Amino acid sequence: MKKLLPLLALSLLGCEEKKIEIPDLSVGNHRVLVEEITGVRCSNCPEGSRLLTDLQETYGKENLIVISIHEAPDFSAPYTGSYANKYDFRTSEGKELADYIGVFEGAPSAAVDRFETPNATSLFVVPHTEWPGLIVSEFARDHELGLFMTTAFDETDRNLDIQVNIAPEKTLSGDLRLTVVITQDSIIDVQNDDNVIVKDYVHRHVLRDVVTRPTGDPITQPLSAGAVVSKSFQVSLPEEWEAKHCSVVAYVHRGGDPVKDVLQAVEKHVE
Repeated sequence: MKKLLPLLALSLLGCEEKKIEIPDLSVGNHRVLVEEITGVRCSNCPEGSRLLTDLQETYGKENLIVISIHEAPDFSAPYTGSYANKYDFRTSEGKELADYIGVFEGAPSAAVDRFETPNATSLFVVPHTEWPGLIVSEFARDHELGLFMTTAFDETDRNLDIQVNIAPEKTLSGDLRLTVVITQDSIIDVQNDDNVIVKDYVHRHVLRDVVTRPTGDPITQPLSAGAVVSKSFQVSLPEEWEAKHCSVVAYVHRGGDPVKDVLQAVEKHVE
């Protein structure tokens, strides 16, 4: 269901009240988030990554959002020697995020909206042939809220300002959290692809940074129908990250255990 939510923000400048006009927000359609576990030494992982790329072509990259977390145990350490990786995609925040989502039980694996499938022991789904069906089911699910994001990037100081607007379609309660991450696409580096070491493999949707807590920042404001909750962040992008290939992904999810399902997600390019 689509609905227009008029917004009006007030900003105080000294003793003078200044009105800031904010465009109407349309709650829009449900977008599906896939959090993929991968690693440069994982020979089966590129098959799963290619499947996700194909599915993005089918449903649209703006509707199917992918985060590739390089935290597959025993498969994510960079190669050394003649096949040495230029980059180490592992981060402490990425590991904490992966550990929070679920237990790694094989590769390729991915969490689809962190939806808990019957009889599963982890939110990470193996085999990857089950992903398309889960994604179709998630597109049909009531998303309950709209999520909108604006970004402003300064090429000189490389500061990135992020604003996330949460617009509930109905009143929501319980432990709800907001997670914001930065990903980078089109990184050329070494990858094991079906037991062949490829030096110029194109890495997609690589998790680079977790802006919030990896477990998500609790949303303490009431999420009431027709209201809008705004969150702002500022980060500085390292020089070695190509801003034109970087994106910000934000998503609202439940914070229970084991219920951590994603209600809505949004992605926006830095440039």
